[in-house]
Amino acid sequence: IYFYNDNPGGGGNAPVVSAPTPTEDAANVISLYSDAYNDIAVTWPTPWSQPDPATVTDVTIDGGLVKEHLTVNFVGVEFQVDATSMTHLHLDVWTADADSLLIRLVDFGGDGFGGANPDTSGDVTLDNASTPALTQGSWVSVDISLQDLLDNTGLASVADLNQIVLDPTADGSTVYVDNVYFYRDTPATEPAVSAPTPTEDAANVISLYSDAYNDI
Repeated sequence: IYFYNDNPGGGGNAPVVSAPTPTEDAANVISLYSDAYNDIAVTWPTPWSQPDPATVTDVTIDGGLVKEHLTVNFVGVEFQVDATSMTHLHLDVWTADADSLLIRLVDFGGDGFGGANPDTSGDVTLDNASTPALTQGSWVSVDISLQDLLDNTGLASVADLNQIVLDPTADGSTVYVDNVYFYRDTPATEPAVSAPTPTEDAANVISLYSDAYNDI
């Protein structure tokens, strides 16, 4: 007989455990921010983040670095990535008070911000009805399909990605972010682990093929 917390990653105003450790092969990843990979050059936050870039800091939670955004209206991240060989954008988010969070990916069209080729963007909004749902007080792992953004939003290309914008609907929200990276989802060609070990008593088995029994 015991009381327990079914939300071990949450409670209070900050996470008490780290985000899940990424499992993608480093060869298939372009990392913007993660202890699990080597990150490319990134400006986080940008000078145009509001209300003040100083409200974004790196904090250590459960032994790992996490981006802490306190009382933000929106925050910008700048980088330069050709993600044409990638399939998804991943990030882990944690919030104590935001009901929804917009994630915007911006492509500059190959000629810089405001160039002759139009800058295009695609948005995904996390809330209580999205998949995954934005749950306050818990780490939420988000995998955004780049192809879905290309097919269903205004994003025209992923060859010159330069910005991510994180915008909680309620200004002044607190948001923690970790493990932000692009990755290539490659279908497995063979199993990585063995099949489950059989548990039937050998006396009750006629085996055709198994390491657990003597085969006929």
